[in-house]
Amino acid sequence: MEKDSALYQLMDTRMHSVMNGIVSNDGEYQAILRKSDIYSGELDRMDLSKEIRLLIDRYVGPMSILWTKKVERLCSFF
Repeated sequence: MEKDSALYQLMDTRMHSVMNGIVSNDGEYQAILRKSDIYSGELDRMDLSKEIRLLIDRYVGPMSILWTKKVERLCSFF
């Protein structure tokens, strides 16, 4: 399916709407988001160099993917 097709755009919009509805009603998700915002503010106040922020991002991104993969594999057993 072409990404610029009307059907793709409609499906994409619908998925975003559904996901937004799910996470807005998920208290655990909202709590994690608030905690993440606190840490983000703390990082901003540290006035880290661009290189250090990039290093942190390069570390956290793959770690997040690894944990997601672990959870996916764990869920596949159930």
